[in-house]
Amino acid sequence: MDDIDRAIIGQLLRNGRIANTDLADRVGLSPSPCLRRVRQLEAHGVILGYTAVIDPTTIDKSYEPLVWVTLKEVTRTSMSEFETAVDEIPDVIEVLRMMGQPDYLMRIATKDAASFEQLYFDHLAKLPHVQTLTSQLAMKAVKRAHQNVGHPRPS
Repeated sequence: MDDIDRAIIGQLLRNGRIANTDLADRVGLSPSPCLRRVRQLEAHGVILGYTAVIDPTTIDKSYEPLVWVTLKEVTRTSMSEFETAVDEIPDVIEVLRMMGQPDYLMRIATKDAASFEQLYFDHLAKLPHVQTLTSQLAMKAVKRAHQNVGHPRPS
């Protein structure tokens, strides 16, 4: 990976729908070599996919609690069973396995507190191997991962 690849990634992080001609202009290539590099980055698994960033209020998913999870015991089996079960819950939009305690951090997206409470009792409280669930609400999203994943801000 060279500076041009990094520039391509930086531009795509800002705007995944940028036209290839505009992308090529911004990174100093002609369109054909630029497209070739993008396809190589995709083929090598550097670019995993493209997604839209949606305003959560427009799809009734603006209530976003964070839930810390501690398992009763941490084994390959308990982690695997927990991760498989949590993957089946659509309102759980992100799950991170943590080092140390607690064992996991989940990001949830529901309509409101009442729908979160229903999700909590109907699904989260029934997840296998869970010892404790601790919920918190953020006051404000200051920076989201989709804004700048893994790279310094491109200039």
